[in-house]
Amino acid sequence: MKEMAKAAGQSFPGFTPPEGETQEQVKERVKEFLEKMLQQMGSEHWRDRGKDEHASSPEISPVEGKADDGVRAVPVHALVVTHGAYMCVAVHYFVEELRCFLPQGVDKANMFSVGPNTGLCRFILTLKKEDDAFKLSGTRCVFLNRGDHVKM
Repeated sequence: MKEMAKAAGQSFPGFTPPEGETQEQVKERVKEFLEKMLQQMGSEHWRDRGKDEHASSPEISPVEGKADDGVRAVPVHALVVTHGAYMCVAVHYFVEELRCFLPQGVDKANMFSVGPNTGLCRFILTLKKEDDAFKLSGTRCVFLNRGDHVKM
């Protein structure tokens, strides 16, 4: 992809390959997917809670740590797998538009870069129920672009 952008005389982050999706189109797909996932997870796992009751806040985790960092107190999990370029767009959406809290020590200069091969990002999403729909009430990043699970 970087080579295609260079050959076209464009920068990589903003490059759209021929017949490919723009970053804005990818962001719209991320938003649609997130909304569907929140509705499905909410309808399948929501317990009768008070209107103002939210899930307990997960523990604060370092940027690098163990595989279960940030999820020990979280009752419902979803694994989302995607390509690095799409993850960049998703991370940008979470941080810039959803105002996701970032962990201490995160490399802000590279947080929107394509992560390492098989890189991991972990986010904690908190829901609230309004009428018959589930809404995102908070986002927190546990870690970004981790590659320490791959042994070289």
